[in-house]
Amino acid sequence: MTIALAWVAPRLVGAQTAPAPADQPASAPADQPASAPADQPAPTAPAPSDAPATDLPRETAIENPLGRAPAVTGSAFGGYGEITYNAPSNADSVVDFRRFVLFFGHDFTDRIRFYSEVEFEHAVASFDDVGEAEIEQGYLDGLLDKRINLRGGLILMPMGIVNVYHEPPSFHGVDRPDVDEFVIPSTWREPGFGIFGELAEGVRYQLYLVDGFNANGFTADSAIAEGHQEAQLAYAGDAGVIARVDYEPVLGTVIGASAYGGTSGNSLRGSVGYVPIGLFDIDARYKHGGLSARGEVALLVIGDAGALDQALAAGSADQMAAGAVSSRSQGGYAEVAYDVLRWLAPKTEQALDVFTRFDYANTQAAVPAGFMANPAYRRKSEMVGLVYKPIPQIALKLDYRHHWLGAGEQYDELAAAITWLF
Repeated sequence: MTIALAWVAPRLVGAQTAPAPADQPASAPADQPASAPADQPAPTAPAPSDAPATDLPRETAIENPLGRAPAVTGSAFGGYGEITYNAPSNADSVVDFRRFVLFFGHDFTDRIRFYSEVEFEHAVASFDDVGEAEIEQGYLDGLLDKRINLRGGLILMPMGIVNVYHEPPSFHGVDRPDVDEFVIPSTWREPGFGIFGELAEGVRYQLYLVDGFNANGFTADSAIAEGHQEAQLAYAGDAGVIARVDYEPVLGTVIGASAYGGTSGNSLRGSVGYVPIGLFDIDARYKHGGLSARGEVALLVIGDAGALDQALAAGSADQMAAGAVSSRSQGGYAEVAYDVLRWLAPKTEQALDVFTRFDYANTQAAVPAGFMANPAYRRKSEMVGLVYKPIPQIALKLDYRHHWLGAGEQYDELAAAITWLF
């Protein structure tokens, strides 16, 4: 889980807490350690601050156990979801119960905890339907020290902003940025283990050894997105390493960088070998008062893409349909928003963000020699929209987006959504 554990306290079993300061959740998340170690003073709630309120710092299950708020014991549950409406000018309009997610957490002791997410997509999951039921996260934490803690299980990969902060009320726009759909696999998770912690005030890190990709799933359209194995009888002959560092120089400003490197197994190893991958991201988030902004750039490099494309072109029908897998994909976005209720009704706790976002993603930025790039996979768009939050955990979204494709096609899209987390 990410933002939900800090935005709103889950329902706790057998736990009571004192009121928290105004800039903290009403009660601490269940993934806090239950008490301080015997050789350390018990944690105390931070004193109220004149610093600006912000949604950004210390929102995740990575950041929560680092001694930031009072601790509780017991189990917790919560969830998030969204119902969306998309009306593109070049296709039929669609209403979709896009996702419904439940999370469950438990503190075994003040040092050992468990966290999980179960996701249902598109309302109905069966053999004859497009819906899916899947485990999005499921891991154990060993809390050792503020500077170093252990994690093992099915882990959400700390790459970019939205892959970590993926709950619908946590980002503007009905749809996620294109770079987080086509360059960075959407809601990318892998089985693995590693460490996380806070090295100094405002400097947090994560480092994991994880299972690799399957290059048979790589495509021209979505790069490596269909190649992640999601711990489903995954081939374990390849591995990757992923690392992320977040730096928060002042409250409300977070700068992050992620890097992944690994090899990808496939059924074509006789002619292709183990396909190497490198994925890199730099991102930043800012919030002060009613103004917020974020930006991100990502670069994906696939080694031996020429040999992989030749093998796919001579393979099965599905492999031939994959098209020319690019040796380089890239993308990014920039977004700025302002909460107009800060100006119109400064005492209200509601929010009405007016925002604009520019998206770019190209999954065929560098096609190997002998293959031709499809310009339709060079995507750009401009979005403007509104996000109304009667409370921070509910977001009603409306936006308009104009798309440009490299082949010359353009189309407009109107979208709306009801989103929540608890």
